[in-house]
Amino acid sequence: MKSRIVALALGLLLLSGCSASNDVETLLRAPQLSGETAAVQKALNSYLGVSATLKYPASGDFLSPFAFGDWDGDGTQEAAVLYTEAATGANVFLAVLEPTGEDSWQVSRTVEGLSSEVETFSAAHLRDARSQQILAGYGSAQGDRYLVVYEYDGTELSTIISNRYSEMVLGDFTGKGDTQDLVLALPTDTEFGGVTLQLLTNVDGEFRSYQTLNLGEGSYSGCAALSAGQGRDDAMYLVMDAWSGNNSLVSDIILYDGETGFLQPYHPPGLSDPQRSTLRYHTELLSRDIDDNGTVDIPVEVDDGGNLQSPMDKSLVFLLWKDYAGADGGHSHFGIYDTKNNFYMSLPESMHGSILIRSNPSGTGWLICNSDGTTVYCEMRVVDPAEETDNGTAVYERIANIGSQQLQARIVTPYYGLSIDSITSSTVLLGLE
Repeated sequence: MKSRIVALALGLLLLSGCSASNDVETLLRAPQLSGETAAVQKALNSYLGVSATLKYPASGDFLSPFAFGDWDGDGTQEAAVLYTEAATGANVFLAVLEPTGEDSWQVSRTVEGLSSEVETFSAAHLRDARSQQILAGYGSAQGDRYLVVYEYDGTELSTIISNRYSEMVLGDFTGKGDTQDLVLALPTDTEFGGVTLQLLTNVDGEFRSYQTLNLGEGSYSGCAALSAGQGRDDAMYLVMDAWSGNNSLVSDIILYDGETGFLQPYHPPGLSDPQRSTLRYHTELLSRDIDDNGTVDIPVEVDDGGNLQSPMDKSLVFLLWKDYAGADGGHSHFGIYDTKNNFYMSLPESMHGSILIRSNPSGTGWLICNSDGTTVYCEMRVVDPAEETDNGTAVYERIANIGSQQLQARIVTPYYGLSIDSITSSTVLLGLE
């Protein structure tokens, strides 16, 4: 979790649009390439006869133009590179290279992608336990998204799946153990709305579409996110965050039913009406593994967390992150969400309903107090990093970097379960995975 906090400055750039994307590419290009990647790039440039422009994906297993894996299952690791080349236009190309000796590579095949932007770049064992298939998600200027699954057999680089999609997730949902499945949320094209999930899996050695599941017809207008988690009996499950009415989000839980062989909606104990129970109006609140335990937690805005004194009621929200993976109907984490700075801070459950939060004297943050405001437990503030952390009367600890500013905290009155260490370990910057 601490690694997510340290990475904030880069994460905010990744989230902030096209100009930020250019800044990120500049930052990522600055370091010299390692010996292996430099050798791959040298071989690619030699093959093209010009210097290729490396293309950085926005997300996925590989946050680099370079990917290494045993694509053809021969026991030897190959390379894959995303690049553009001025003479061939704006579209991204994918090249697969074979090793020819120590620090020596040769281009085997290249294929043109579907657009100039790569949204995701990953690999997975989709057909068998030996070979890996390459997944590339392309985004168009019109907002359309296309996922292509490439297969390399040692000679040819072919497309086995090419689908329009809105979100995707990989996981062993069908329980095969040696291969992964792919679930796509398809764009909503009908007047009745809803979201269609498509399950693609290995069937008799062929990776193909196996099932479509329609959810939320008449209620959902699209899929905002798909997340995979480890559930009861060690089975994988899905959480889908969907757009609902009035620019709000709701969540659905989907399990694979081994008896029927299909994905099905799941309503765990305590969640009889998912659309009502998971409704939230802060649409940046996507489901995620908030505590790094392998399960997916669904955020729920609550109004009984305590008293938010004005003006804190305009920027802070009490949250419960609900985990429904277990057979007991789910447990939760209580805390506060800072909508302005987009971070979540977990609080002791004993504080639920018994605290008051008010602005600090400088207006740079907030104070967590007892219910009548007479005892201050903790102060959180967001300030310039040059701000003194020790002013003689109060000592602040750095928790995270938020853009060009710094999130700091200090304990004023000890409270069981609340410390600088607990704040550092349980503060999550929601823009980062």
